[in-house]
Amino acid sequence: MLQKLWDSAHNAEDLLDELDYFRIHDELHGTYDAADQHGDDALRDLAFDARHTIKALGKLVNCFPWQRAELQQRPTSIIQEFSGCMPSLGKLLLSSCSPHPHVHGDEDRGIAQETPMPEFNRADFSQRMKDTVEQLKLMRIDVKDILQTCGHRTVLDISQRRATTTPQSAEPKLYGRDHVMNNIIHDITEGQYCDKGLTVLPVIGPGGMGKTTMIQHIYNNQQVQNHFPVRIWICVSFNFNLDKVLEQIKEDTLAVEGENGCSTTQELIEHRLKHKRFLLVLDDIWQFTDVDDWKKLLLILGKSQEKGSVILVTTRQKEIADQVKKSAEPKELNGLEPGEFKKLFLVYVFDVEQCPGDKRFLLDTGDKIMGKLKGSPLAAKTVGRLLRTDPSLAHWKRVLNSKQWAKQSNGIMLALELSYGFLPFHLQRCFSYSALFPEDYRFRSRELISLWIGLDILTPSDQNPTFEGIGLSILNDLVIHGFFREYKTDGGLRYVMHDLLHELALKVASHDCLRLRLPDVGSVEIKPSTRHLSISIENLGGYNGQKLKRELEKLKTRLKVEHLQTLMLFGA
Repeated sequence: MLQKLWDSAHNAEDLLDELDYFRIHDELHGTYDAADQHGDDALRDLAFDARHTIKALGKLVNCFPWQRAELQQRPTSIIQEFSGCMPSLGKLLLSSCSPHPHVHGDEDRGIAQETPMPEFNRADFSQRMKDTVEQLKLMRIDVKDILQTCGHRTVLDISQRRATTTPQSAEPKLYGRDHVMNNIIHDITEGQYCDKGLTVLPVIGPGGMGKTTMIQHIYNNQQVQNHFPVRIWICVSFNFNLDKVLEQIKEDTLAVEGENGCSTTQELIEHRLKHKRFLLVLDDIWQFTDVDDWKKLLLILGKSQEKGSVILVTTRQKEIADQVKKSAEPKELNGLEPGEFKKLFLVYVFDVEQCPGDKRFLLDTGDKIMGKLKGSPLAAKTVGRLLRTDPSLAHWKRVLNSKQWAKQSNGIMLALELSYGFLPFHLQRCFSYSALFPEDYRFRSRELISLWIGLDILTPSDQNPTFEGIGLSILNDLVIHGFFREYKTDGGLRYVMHDLLHELALKVASHDCLRLRLPDVGSVEIKPSTRHLSISIENLGGYNGQKLKRELEKLKTRLKVEHLQTLMLFGA
């Protein structure tokens, strides 16, 4: 029902956009096709009625925690501002309802043919608008019936409950990994690897098990800092790209005397690392496009001539661990043992490792919830923050008895979906659109808030009268609930999300959001309901203008471009 409502509202918005297009065309060309004539305000009234119906329906269904979208009137004063967007890309993805420019041969390159005049069928458009408005009105009646049946107040209380705490200044200490962490620190600083050539040590485990967190503790350990004069951290993410890795190594190493004679990045790195012991972390490797790239990297880094250099690799894939290991067996991380997991869970709920005396009535229910989380630190964080928002037995039992647990799915992802389902609606929607950004992206607050403003999903209040204010408040709430993490850089504060939470965003936004990686267009399902599209070019060096154009032309045949409301491009 809600999905049909969502699609119908989008259709109404498309009609209004089309009407606005023709009205702008009238103003530019001095025509009157879309203007009200002879005192006939039918189109204007229908447009207002459609917007009013959409807004009213949004208010009615806003209380559902699983609702996909609140349908509101779009403020005309807001200017869309998207980081990573490339307006000229639209020339390659022309809408079927807009005139197509035509360019002659090379001798006339750059001279566009005169734009043909679009046709506006007043009777047909009026009928389409009437049909849409009637459909929305009928659905509005159904929504009212649903609300009266399910109990409006209870659902509202669950979905609009707000967190009352402030975010922790730092992640809690490392729980349950001391033995593995201390062994690695010993082996790379004074044990079996310190007198060997270049060592590659993989750390493998399912998502959400704390691989990155443990490696961060190792990387920042004082003994490790003293032992390795050069330390480099690179988040690899989806595809291992040798050029990007080498460029990052170059940026993170200090210039040395005599390097001006180096003509390539490879020679520069070899010169800077010569006679230096280094620690390189390659976090979150998913796959190799070309396995030879890995061999080339080892060849370049192996020329440092200093014993004891180490590469730490984190991955979910056993195949990757087997490919990269060199003289060191992979370290495997699984769920935390129950005692350590309980301490971590209680820290996220109560800020202390033991349940406070006045909250012990929650422990029995809490223990049952913990048993469903598979020892995952990430699940402990998101579900713990969910329980923290309301330390009442009724709320905790609602979480325990949620039907979400019955799904046949990964236990960690179930916990994340459950936490998402209990978020207030406005946080759900803002979080879901982060699916448009690449994995492991470091957000600036302005990037996210500008996207939310452009999508018209922020509603200022008396407490936050500006869009920027309400956007920052929402971002802070998502940090409190564990869906984003603050990340401090030399360039200022950034926000990052775990890759499993990015997968969750892709899942919950899949009906109308699509993220594509070129050149993998052909293997991706493209739904006709897609309204928001982002495109990442994984290997920009392998593209020229004609190749990119061919990829986008293929995309155009499978996508209803005229329905797009958002287009973002990354990698250029």
